[in-house]
Amino acid sequence: MIGRNKQVVSAIQKLINSKKKEKGIVNEVIRDDIFAILKAECVVLYYALEDSSIEGCHVIKPLNGKLEQFVFINTTKAVQEQTWTAAHELGHVWEVDFYVKKELNQYKLDSEDLVNRFAAELLLPESIFKKEVHEKLKEYDYKGPRMSTEIMVRLVTYLMNYFCTPYKAIIRRFIELEYIKESAEQQYLEGFEEQNDLYKRLIVENQYTRLETVNKAYSMGSMERDIILLEENGVYSDKKIARLRELFHLERTEVKGESYNFEG
Repeated sequence: MIGRNKQVVSAIQKLINSKKKEKGIVNEVIRDDIFAILKAECVVLYYALEDSSIEGCHVIKPLNGKLEQFVFINTTKAVQEQTWTAAHELGHVWEVDFYVKKELNQYKLDSEDLVNRFAAELLLPESIFKKEVHEKLKEYDYKGPRMSTEIMVRLVTYLMNYFCTPYKAIIRRFIELEYIKESAEQQYLEGFEEQNDLYKRLIVENQYTRLETVNKAYSMGSMERDIILLEENGVYSDKKIARLRELFHLERTEVKGESYNFEG
């Protein structure tokens, strides 16, 4: 795990700052703008998969004599989860792992760890994340270091909505920024999951409109063209192409209760 390896985190942040400057990305909190950023970098296909364990994937295939990048995002997932998937896959498109490993060849680094940390640094920037945590805990009159389950769920839900990311990413960010210990992760995850009724109530009471919506984008502008390209270049099997056409409504044409330690 990357943890608080300052050199690795600094390298990832350096890449993010460089890419944001290069691409003209000015917003400090990306949220679901990540979809537009990703679409500008590769072909993005949104589709509904019955297998909920699949969030998305990134593939590189030859197209018209050169390699092209494709990203698939499962639209049965809530938007906050699609946002995280899009950021993760953008990390693959931008070859974050290759860049960091080249910069820091003295470390043995796992590619998926690097891409996940890239998604966290991009979607949950440290200074803004800490500011939001501090202000909400002050609002909750939190004295620390232990917090009730209710406060924990309130805080996580607020941050999920503010940054448009899943609860697992928020809790992992607590660990990365040393609010909680690595050993407490499972306690936080289970505690949050057990309070599903409270979570749903908070969404309604606070009008957290970014959470638990499903953006089933059946067509994204050039979807017909994209599917034709996938079909012609053998990226997917005939069966999968047929399923994609069905999902996107595209006919074939001739034109292709505990307490939690928290160092707030």
